[in-house]
Amino acid sequence: MQHPQLREEPGQPTADAAAAAGEFVKAGKFGKALRLLLPLLRQDPSDIPVLDLTATCLVQVGDSRSAAKILEMLLEHDPGLPKAWGKLAAVRATSGDIEGAAQAYRQALCLQPDDVGLLAAFNHLEPFGQDSANADFLRAAAQEDGTPKPQKIQALFALGKIEGKAGDAATAFDYFALANKLKADGYDPAFQEAKVRAQLEADWPETRGGEVPDSPRLLFVTGLPRSGTTLVETCLTQHPDVASIGESEALSKTAAAVRRHAAAMHGDTGWWNWLGRLEPEELQQFRRLFWQCAFGQARPQAPVVIDKMPLNCFEMGLAHLLLPNARFLFLSRHPLDTGLSNFTTNFAAGNRFSCQLDWIGHMTRCVYRSARDYQAKLGEAMRVQSYEALVTAPEEQIRGMLTHAGLSWDKGCLSPEKNARSVRTASLMQVRESINTGALGKWQRYEAQLAPLKAALGGDEWIAQWQHWDRHAVETGRFAPDPC
Repeated sequence: MQHPQLREEPGQPTADAAAAAGEFVKAGKFGKALRLLLPLLRQDPSDIPVLDLTATCLVQVGDSRSAAKILEMLLEHDPGLPKAWGKLAAVRATSGDIEGAAQAYRQALCLQPDDVGLLAAFNHLEPFGQDSANADFLRAAAQEDGTPKPQKIQALFALGKIEGKAGDAATAFDYFALANKLKADGYDPAFQEAKVRAQLEADWPETRGGEVPDSPRLLFVTGLPRSGTTLVETCLTQHPDVASIGESEALSKTAAAVRRHAAAMHGDTGWWNWLGRLEPEELQQFRRLFWQCAFGQARPQAPVVIDKMPLNCFEMGLAHLLLPNARFLFLSRHPLDTGLSNFTTNFAAGNRFSCQLDWIGHMTRCVYRSARDYQAKLGEAMRVQSYEALVTAPEEQIRGMLTHAGLSWDKGCLSPEKNARSVRTASLMQVRESINTGALGKWQRYEAQLAPLKAALGGDEWIAQWQHWDRHAVETGRFAPDPC
């Protein structure tokens, strides 16, 4: 196989280089790890630990296809590694090879049939039948006191999907509720409330346009998790002039550095402590930090680059200050559909609000209060995109998004299922399908169970208000200025 062309680190003995690469992986510095690992792999293509580490790094830098080839090499040398088969299955799934992923999961389960994690992951790909032996095993694992907590959570989420597919909404929701009860910690409504209140009270200067020389235009695709951001990213990256950095932490890392700097300079630890205080040279310094976090040493050549971290919606003000030619898309999806999807998804990390229905309702209101305020502050730089309109009238809506990003029409954007990009979010199965309306109105099957979410949102009155905002966005790309 042809390995990625990365600069080699000279002069390190094999053992030292492998150990150093392992430390880089622990620190999340996958590019640096690869520069040590690839020469080792060329020296000895059968070194299983090096193959495994290399595959991990390639996944993390977005090269799932090369990662799959590395794992296939590893398994040629030693086919009796269930974890390697499981990793290969996950990597194939992210790159759209669903049939190959299923085959790899079957190989892994032949070697380790009682692995709850493997069963749960395979179930996400191909849900088991209610009466299957795999479903029975997952039920036993969920009930067994000795099952470790992470595996019990995986089993419960998998059982929820099994029962939901079988049409038993009440039993499915019970499983999801049990899983989330085991996960529920870490969301602080008071902190979130204070953050949004600080934004609303910030004395925002007039918005400033302008270009940042020799740099692509950033398109921040934001909104609540599970609101359609991955679908938008997959559609738009079908355009030849669009690249993506996925769910990047570049903006959040830069924002943290900006706030630390402002706190040290001015003794103010508030969320907006930087507003009106950054000099041009400081702005340039933090702009460079963002580019470094986003791209490393090699910026994409595409004129437009998508950053698709949903909750960057709270940082759009700082992003606009640092990158004045950036554009912003905010996804608006029915709050009960979005809330249900968050509650029934086992996120690997983050999104802790998703574990309780009242927390989901609180976060939803915070996100929309923030977005409506940013609409006034960012002006034409921000477009509100209705999810329902996108899936019911895709050409019209995708044309609008492309125009917003400064791009011409490309019909390839209507076929996200043909996109060869790796997808590592919880939406990886949905985006391998053509644009469809299948996700609309799913909440109706769970209406009784979602009553606490509806109450936390503000009941029928708030939902009617959201519907008014969303209808206005379909016509104008902006929220309605006033409620119903």
